[in-house]
Amino acid sequence: MRTIRLLCALALACTACSAPAAENKPCTPGFTCTTLHVPLERQRSDGPSLDLAVIAADNVAASRGVLLLLTGGPGQPGVPLLPNLRRNVHPDVLREYRLVMFDQRGTGPDGINCPSLQETVGGSDFLTPPATAVDECAQHIGSGAGYYGTPDTVDDIEQLRQFLKVDRLTIDGTSYGSFTAAQYGLKYPGHVQALVLDSVVPHQGFDPMGVDLMAASAGVLEAACRQDPACTTDPVADVAWLVQHGVSGTDLMESLAVASLNSVNPSLKGIPAILHSARNGDDTGLKELFQRTTSKGLPYGTLSAGLHMATLCSDLRFPWSGKPDRKTALDDAVRRLDPKQVYPYDVATARDQLMIQGCLRWPADRVSTYPAGQELTPRTLILHGTNDLFCPLDWARWEKAHARDAELVVVPGSGHSVQRDPRGKAAVREFLLD
Repeated sequence: MRTIRLLCALALACTACSAPAAENKPCTPGFTCTTLHVPLERQRSDGPSLDLAVIAADNVAASRGVLLLLTGGPGQPGVPLLPNLRRNVHPDVLREYRLVMFDQRGTGPDGINCPSLQETVGGSDFLTPPATAVDECAQHIGSGAGYYGTPDTVDDIEQLRQFLKVDRLTIDGTSYGSFTAAQYGLKYPGHVQALVLDSVVPHQGFDPMGVDLMAASAGVLEAACRQDPACTTDPVADVAWLVQHGVSGTDLMESLAVASLNSVNPSLKGIPAILHSARNGDDTGLKELFQRTTSKGLPYGTLSAGLHMATLCSDLRFPWSGKPDRKTALDDAVRRLDPKQVYPYDVATARDQLMIQGCLRWPADRVSTYPAGQELTPRTLILHGTNDLFCPLDWARWEKAHARDAELVVVPGSGHSVQRDPRGKAAVREFLLD
């Protein structure tokens, strides 16, 4: 799923968060840390278990109940990001809700650690993973690789709700976290008070070849250029020229998407000039952009590449799904692509993306099943930025059309992770305190 990564919200840790569930211990002032023990396989009561760190505000009697913040990736932990993410929540909301975060299965300091995959792709959705790194990671996780899908996390959230002894949750999820929040809302609607879905991944899933995202990037780049008086070039044509002349499309997608984070450069200011200079023979700025805006090498405790791969390969539906010969099925799907569908990128970019090349080699032990076709019934706020290059705006529009009681707030010029934008933060406050 598209990463809500919050890549700049790192290196923020809560200490002493590994106590057993019977021992609640203070950690960050005003919060208590504990551990939720969940089964790896819910069908096996005697099987292995996982320890998920939980951090909860001490205002247990908050008038509006629990607000569960879900991070994204998939692969981001929750507990270490609390100091940063709570700054995105309005103080009025923090007074009236009990803020809770947790490390989803496979994340955090005790999560899945695949060093080669971590070094080469980190938390990227786009960079082509080396085959050996994918194989090593699958072998490292072993027979449990199929138990890190979103439905498993949804049931962990339900166990967390029971552990917190509350009847309903208000859930706020960004990017992949929005997908997880919606899936919980579909499976356990009676236990949802409200949903906030930020930078939406639609609850039906999405095309892992990224065709819709590649096509939507043209409109984002054009709009960003119009918003910048200094932009006098055609960034879409420049991207197309660069891809046609040997620049990696997956590298371009990675850097432009990371730049669109609200913590990086959501206006994309200066990027059209970099693209145009590279087209004219000076690629110094482009090389610097690639180095500055990458998920490569993120530590696994910040965003686990192994968990990222395990979840995506379980959750998504691929051209080879249900077919015995994966490579032939993929080749057939690539041949059917119309180059106009993926412009300004090319069909090679679709074929070489992380989800395709990684999951092509990933063991098909267990495929996620979730109620993707249902209508979302809880009261829902959907937030999306027009400059988001991780998640197309059309995904948010689809989500609104498939939700019974949803409001869509589109924030012009905002990027990925809208609650980092004051306008998004204000919209959430109004919704949650209404």
